[in-house]
Amino acid sequence: MIATFIATAGLSVHLSPLEHALFDVHVNVQTNQASIEMTTLERAIWQVESGCGHGEIWGDNNTSAGPFQISKLYFIDSRLDGKWPQAVFDVNTSVVCFRAYMARYAKPYRIPTGMSRDEAMARLHNGGPNALRATGNKKKNLDRYWSKVQKAIKELTR
Repeated sequence: MIATFIATAGLSVHLSPLEHALFDVHVNVQTNQASIEMTTLERAIWQVESGCGHGEIWGDNNTSAGPFQISKLYFIDSRLDGKWPQAVFDVNTSVVCFRAYMARYAKPYRIPTGMSRDEAMARLHNGGPNALRATGNKKKNLDRYWSKVQKAIKELTR
């Protein structure tokens, strides 16, 4: 059975009951607003991407937007309803988008042996669906990104 959950006004994502439980999504029925508890990884990515900023934040020559710096293709791949970039300016929607994208691409069988799920998700977030097979300069850039996320995780868990 597929559960539909309203993330913020006008946005929905279809989650199985298991994904719904894993995502720890709570919806205030009266206001139709998501109240999402972020994981340490999500908070670290938010820190690295925008310094925990809110609202209309642009990066990568205006190809990424919002607190999580989500590109239009990432947003489309997440399969959320709504319009990019407006949807991802909201931090809750950015988290829902991140989780939907990870539900699609961070499958256990795709994660290389010896790589943690957190590392895989950070690399996928920054490098796209093929990030786990990156080589050369792309891999070096993803290594640097993962180092930044690890540093943010350490700061958050002190």
